[in-house]
Amino acid sequence: MNTKTSTRHDFKPTWWNEANMTAWDRVKEAMRRDWEQTKHDLAVGGHQLNQGVTDTVKQAMGDQKIPDPSKANPPKVIGTWDDLEAPMRYGHAARAQFGTEHPRWTPQLEAKLRSEWEASVDYPGTSWEDARDYVRKGYEFSHAS
Repeated sequence: MNTKTSTRHDFKPTWWNEANMTAWDRVKEAMRRDWEQTKHDLAVGGHQLNQGVTDTVKQAMGDQKIPDPSKANPPKVIGTWDDLEAPMRYGHAARAQFGTEHPRWTPQLEAKLRSEWEASVDYPGTSWEDARDYVRKGYEFSHAS
């Protein structure tokens, strides 16, 4: 008795056509990259490919080019220093204001800062979702220095 499991990569139903093959080749590569990234994220092998769910979906749909198998996706451009300075400055100042009450970043602190950020007229073009990580970086950098 053969205990080895055999996978038939060449199985194709009678209705299989070239369009199915082209679509599968694209989806297969996007899914393979996602699997490699997942293994890396779980520290069980894999490679850092800068591959997120959005990349996988866009690649599978053909909306984003799939890099060569051994190459990472291009890094995400986060903007210029001018884009980051305001949220990081806010986080740095918030540490001075709230650091005693909140020595660590907590959901309560984040809610307070978010409310203040969203109520401010100084940052109308930057959503909290776009600013949050930089505010936190500024808050935590102040503590580390």
